[in-house]
Amino acid sequence: MTTKDRPPKRSLLYVASISLLFVCVVWSAQLRTAKTNDHQTVPKADASTDSPAEIQINLDKAMQLALPNPRASLRATSFKTRDGKNGWVIRIPGQHAIATPAYADGVLFVGGGYGSHEFYAFNAQTGALIWRARTKDDGPSAAVVEDGYVAFNTESCTIEVCHAKTGKIAWQEWLGDPLMSQPAISKGRLYIAYPSGQRGHQQALSQGQPESSQGTGGHSSHRLLCADLKTGRHLWEREITADVISAPVISGDQVLFTCFDGTSFCLNASTGAVIWTKDNAGTSAPLVANGEVVVTQKEQRDGKDYEGLQRMDLQRGAGKEKKLLAAGEAKYLGEGKGGGVGISAQAQGAADAAVGFSAPPPAAKLEKANKHLGVRTVVGGWAYQGSRPTYKSGQMMNAQGRFINSVRSKDGRFVWRAEVKGAGIEPDSQVFSPPALGEKNMYLCSSMGHVVSVGQKNGQVGFAYSTRKSMAFQPALARGNIYVGTVDGLLICLKTGEPDADGWYAWGGNAQHNK
Repeated sequence: MTTKDRPPKRSLLYVASISLLFVCVVWSAQLRTAKTNDHQTVPKADASTDSPAEIQINLDKAMQLALPNPRASLRATSFKTRDGKNGWVIRIPGQHAIATPAYADGVLFVGGGYGSHEFYAFNAQTGALIWRARTKDDGPSAAVVEDGYVAFNTESCTIEVCHAKTGKIAWQEWLGDPLMSQPAISKGRLYIAYPSGQRGHQQALSQGQPESSQGTGGHSSHRLLCADLKTGRHLWEREITADVISAPVISGDQVLFTCFDGTSFCLNASTGAVIWTKDNAGTSAPLVANGEVVVTQKEQRDGKDYEGLQRMDLQRGAGKEKKLLAAGEAKYLGEGKGGGVGISAQAQGAADAAVGFSAPPPAAKLEKANKHLGVRTVVGGWAYQGSRPTYKSGQMMNAQGRFINSVRSKDGRFVWRAEVKGAGIEPDSQVFSPPALGEKNMYLCSSMGHVVSVGQKNGQVGFAYSTRKSMAFQPALARGNIYVGTVDGLLICLKTGEPDADGWYAWGGNAQHNK
């Protein structure tokens, strides 16, 4: 062939480009078809959050951890995992559901559980009993510790504040029956919700309590009380629409909370003045992070319940999302479904009956909680935490249904999403309680008895153990140890041997429940 007969180089390049484009189109179509037919692929989230990285967590592969059966109550019995970790377990008398322990200065503080009349302090390393206190009423909540005081509610029906070193009562007060949330402490003040109408407000006023004059704009069934931590002197009260989910949350001079009817509040922590209130179908205690309020919310689409993350303006309460972030179907929030609480329906009924509730007391207003969250027992409200988010290094993270989500705070896009699988996990399961955060990992406990660590940056499992002991509350983390209670009265310490498991000293991380 002569040079004149050869095709021009430009023509050859054009033909090659067209061929390559055709190959890419065909390959892309085949890839999309393969992903559509691959049942192992995590279902796509809303377009507003992008498609997440595809991660699977198979709890069937968790290492079995056969916990020892302690011969005596309140004495630590040691165990060792198959991969060399150590720990201990303590049997708490009564076999009641145990809430998240609180840690301070080498001591672990924990109530005897729903139905118990006792509260305990243990050496956090050895499990040795330091002191025990008899509570005035039953059902100690998770505790908070600050300024040498440890505070907790009893479900029926008091706020109790003890000296952390001795367990001696500093003060206590009967507020109303039932109390389903935990207290919070900040700047020498204690915050707690209680059912209104059961004690005379004139009595409160006679104690020097200023009655808030500004209403909430709706019918009040409960009140939020702010009291002096050391003396119990009432500082202010505020009418609210229902009992508080989990606990009030303190950020700076603001106290925020979500009620069981879905209403969210932001008050001035010093005066009780309303900053804003929103009927936003909230399903968890709020979190203040990166200058925003983050809360899970419920919405209906085509007659189905969905749950997802919503960012709200801290000063006005205005929602920032047109579509909930990381939204997923939430059958567990359906009326009568139980809200995903890690205590079986049968056990909830038995626990309520054991403390004298043949039916939910009217003061609890559980018809609101049942309609909004599916919670219809007092112990269910006491244990309900929802899919409460956490925040670290620009990531919002939560355990929601069968998924663990990590979403970028700055733009709402997924960092990763892990689907949790295993025997007994149904499409409508709420697998984990809210995560506790270490420096690099999150630590989760399941209603089926799993203790799992997951990397915050990539969603990869660090370790996973199966104790086969149901756990309803999130764990606490201190000095490399994971502390968690079971629904049948065990307190477990798992010593990870790594400094990462530290700094999460109470439910929500600290006495303000905002870490």
